[in-house]
Order: sequence, then structure tokens, then C-alpha cells
Amino acid sequence: MTSPQATPETTPYARLMAEAIPSGTFGHARPPKPHHEPWTPEEQAQHLATLAAALKDWHDPSLTAQRDRDRHRPRHLRLVHNSQQNNAA
Repeated sequence: MTSPQATPETTPYARLMAEAIPSGTFGHARPPKPHHEPWTPEEQAQHLATLAAALKDWHDPSLTAQRDRDRHRPRHLRLVHNSQQNNAA
């Protein structure tokens, strides 16, 4: 049994050189990435408004986030219990 000989058209080098701009995908095995136009200022403003509305009043409920929030609260302000029920002077 003989092994098939590579013709000049089937060699990897020939396939690479046959591409208009060599991309390394040998015949565009992966689809090309779509071209995205820059956003207009109106689109950016709408996107920012949508994000702000979605994130309004949201907070991370995890224990780590609660610990971080507690750590950054001012410690000099605290409630002092008044057992005599007198008004402060």
C-alpha cells in the first residue's frame, strides 16, 4: 500500500498562500469576527440609562459584600442607649 502523495494544491503552505490575507485558519475554519461600528452618543446615553435603571437599589447580598460595607461605615457614629430616658442637653 502506498501513501498518497501531496499535490502542490493540498499542502498546508499552498492552502495558506491561497488565502487573501493569511489568518492561520486554512480556509477560514472559524468565522470572521463581525465589524462593530462605534456607538453614537445617543446609543451610549440610552445604554447608560438602561444600566442605571437595572442597577438602581441593587446590592450584593453575599456575606463578603456585607462585611465590606460594614467595614467602610463610619465608626464614630453609634447609637448610645439611654436607660434614664432623659433628653440630651
